[in-house]
Amino acid sequence: MGSSIEFYCGQSDIEALQGFALSLGLHLVLPTIQEASVPAPAERPYCYLSLIPKSELHPFGKPPVRVTHAKDPMLRFMRAYFKNPYLVLGHIHWSDDVPALAAQTKPYFQKLRNWIKREWTQHGDLYLGPEAKELVAKGAQMVNALPDQATFTVVKV
Repeated sequence: MGSSIEFYCGQSDIEALQGFALSLGLHLVLPTIQEASVPAPAERPYCYLSLIPKSELHPFGKPPVRVTHAKDPMLRFMRAYFKNPYLVLGHIHWSDDVPALAAQTKPYFQKLRNWIKREWTQHGDLYLGPEAKELVAKGAQMVNALPDQATFTVVKV
């Protein structure tokens, strides 16, 4: 199960959040690890915040080779972004499925959650970064996913 925190971000908001995560020693890692760099959130929003560098993770499967929070100490990270006129929801999720990994990742999740709660504005059960708050005031629509995109993608491993 675990715990999560949801939020909307503009570009400067997600940069600030990622900067804080990196300052804690976390690493931004894609679920498929062949790629040299992590693309912009609007291109590939889902990734992990890993306690260990990509080179020390435990990949599995045939290409595309993948990593998972069930094998390594990582937080699931759906990066929020703005694609005019939509603010697309993001979240950070801490999983307690594997107790040994959960014990390692919980302090990082708590620091990230506390930072978001301290720096951003609560809006119901979620949070708005400062830029996202301005975009909403100018008419941006808050959505879970872009209307023209499929919600689910089937990936065969």
